[in-house]
Amino acid sequence: MITSELASLIIGIEENVRPESEYYGKLVKWREKYQTWHYGIGLSDTHFFSLGNLEKQELQLLKRHDIRDFDLRILPDVKSPFESDEVIERLKYALRWLHDLPENSSQKTITGKELAFQILTGNPDYEYSGDTKLIPPDLSYEDYLKQVSPKLQHSKLGDFLGNRKNWPYIFLFLFAFLIVVAIGLINDGYGFVTDMPWLRWMLFLLLFLLIIANVAIVSNWIANFKWSGFQKKSFWDWLQLLIIPLMLALGAFYLNSAADFRDNQIAQEQKQQEILTDYFSKMQDLIVETKKSKQTPGSKESNSKERLLLEFRPTAQALTLSVLEQLDGKRKGKVITYLAESQLITITADNNVTADNNKPSPQPEIKLDGANLDDIKLGNNGQRNSLNENEMTIIDKIKINNASMKRANLSGLQLLDSDLSGSNLENATLENVDFTGSIMVGSRFITGQIIDVNFTDVRLGKSIFDNVKLENIKISDKTNFDNACFTKIDTSNTKQEPYLLIKEHLKKLIDKKNVLEATTHQECIQKIKNAIRHQNQTNFTGAK
Repeated sequence: MITSELASLIIGIEENVRPESEYYGKLVKWREKYQTWHYGIGLSDTHFFSLGNLEKQELQLLKRHDIRDFDLRILPDVKSPFESDEVIERLKYALRWLHDLPENSSQKTITGKELAFQILTGNPDYEYSGDTKLIPPDLSYEDYLKQVSPKLQHSKLGDFLGNRKNWPYIFLFLFAFLIVVAIGLINDGYGFVTDMPWLRWMLFLLLFLLIIANVAIVSNWIANFKWSGFQKKSFWDWLQLLIIPLMLALGAFYLNSAADFRDNQIAQEQKQQEILTDYFSKMQDLIVETKKSKQTPGSKESNSKERLLLEFRPTAQALTLSVLEQLDGKRKGKVITYLAESQLITITADNNVTADNNKPSPQPEIKLDGANLDDIKLGNNGQRNSLNENEMTIIDKIKINNASMKRANLSGLQLLDSDLSGSNLENATLENVDFTGSIMVGSRFITGQIIDVNFTDVRLGKSIFDNVKLENIKISDKTNFDNACFTKIDTSNTKQEPYLLIKEHLKKLIDKKNVLEATTHQECIQKIKNAIRHQNQTNFTGAK
């Protein structure tokens, strides 16, 4: 190759490169059918530089048109450490290098493949086996399969599922699981559907998938028998045959299940209403008997203001506590409202729960200490905008200690001068509630929001406010927070009213050791115990 030919080739390379082409700077190969592969460097979509033996004059610039009938490929598996621009420059220098070699140099016999890999990778002996990846000499057969064909790799799970002998066992397992899911749907999700309605839809979806899986197993199993005539039937063929009856069956099952669920709800409602009606009837009988006894001439109860005779009270108490365990939140609210309006759980002595400490504390005629008031709904559910007495449900002067009021809704309720000590108000809804003058010592307000609540003159000593947001809380100078504990102080006010609780007020009480601060509910309990113990020791020392 003379100097002019070299210059012509280099100029041709520079004139025909197109960096935007997918072939630019890439190793390509082409061949006629069943012939030897030729190697080259791509310049553009239309031009390639053929690499070959110098003596055979195989170095030349080719147009795509010249090899239009050839099998042309890019070799993506050959990773070059050089950028495409660098590869083109290396190609030019390779031509100059070949031109400058002595006439008798053995390098002039370099093949096109060796020269191509020398330019692209810097290694003329780069091992490339056509269209397949290199096989490392120390690679095991299983590792090789894992690299080149993961589908052929050995898998215990695949072997188990692929073994037709195991299909009957898989079918029996899935069928048994299907029956369990179906029974779960019939039985309202084994009792969880009421609390988690989405569970019913999950069970329906699971039931549908199990039916599809069983159809797939049965169709493949039957296809093994020549007499069945289903050898050429695919899973989709089976699905097309069964989809309509399958959907009809599922639809009928859903409608029946929905009807059963609705009937069960109606039955539960009727049962709850019957329990409530029976309770009212029995309580009314006791009240009527008391009135008759008072009207009897010469009776010692004739001048009594009692609503129930002393001998009737244990019966009424047991009856009420029992019925509260059975009723839902809405009907529990009706029971408490009935008892309050009948003045059976109200405090009548001096009409004041804050009577002189030297006198016995007033007691209601029916004691509901420890009653189950979970989910109770009282008041008007907060459907009002202000603390207006005319818009509130009024249940004043009641006494219920240590009651469980988890998830209770007391919104829109007036509970003046009541004794609710020890109440567990976990996740309760307290919005627009008036507790003025009440005793709530040792109560627990756990998680939730307390909005527009009136704590004027309320005794909240030893109470726990755990992860509760306080908004527009009205207090007074007589509101007592002694030894109350807060896990966090989260107060805010959106109204411009006097005596609203602010964060600074609580922090002052904390600094004075009147109010405790903790990080968890359990820590609050322990700090309250320690404070009470310290207070008792101080009082004992002072008394001595």
